[in-house]
Amino acid sequence: MDYKLYYWDLPFRGVFIEMLLQDVGASYQRLDASEIYPDKCLTIQNPGMAPPYLYDYGIRKTIAQMPAILMHLAHKYDYLPKRAETHTLALKTILDCNDVLMEITNYNGMQMWEKARWDAFRYGRLPDWMQIFENTGLAHGLHDGKGFLLGSTISVADIATTALFGTMMYAFPQLENDVQENAPAIAGLCRRIESRAVIAPFLEQQRAKYGRGYCGGQIERSLRKVMDE
Repeated sequence: MDYKLYYWDLPFRGVFIEMLLQDVGASYQRLDASEIYPDKCLTIQNPGMAPPYLYDYGIRKTIAQMPAILMHLAHKYDYLPKRAETHTLALKTILDCNDVLMEITNYNGMQMWEKARWDAFRYGRLPDWMQIFENTGLAHGLHDGKGFLLGSTISVADIATTALFGTMMYAFPQLENDVQENAPAIAGLCRRIESRAVIAPFLEQQRAKYGRGYCGGQIERSLRKVMDE
């Protein structure tokens, strides 16, 4: 066993880590986040405020925060671009993904969505985010079902981008046209990454288990409500 991943029974931030672990062929055990959060989150080595947490048997340490976990794994498994600029862009991509997750959940559920505010986000800011990813990919040769976000080789940026938009489109089919319209190259990238030999069966199994579940709780209920109105 290489790792223990602590997260909830939902995709959301956990699927970013699981997709990368699957693609690199690492072995891991998925455990419920309640084993650490909230009672032990301040007492573990390298404490973190909230899940996910990844315990790495190789270093015998726990790492918190999805972007930090992805960067740790990307360094370890050579899933980072070689050039300094694109190496930095890989980190930026992961952080952008984390920002989108925060925004689509209305700042981690600080308030529940209302229809007018959701529409302003869906048809204003969310397309801008999609175009940021699209423009990044196009600038690095992503087109016509070929290439990757930051060049000719897969990197953690492709895994993160697919975990973000692929999961979003599956959980909320209403948003599939939004991604296709604003970021067609990204939509194609998601399809290709999701069809990779080790990722496809993982996603099939996960989606059979969780259905179209996304982030759970009141936040997800408010999202579904405004999208169905």
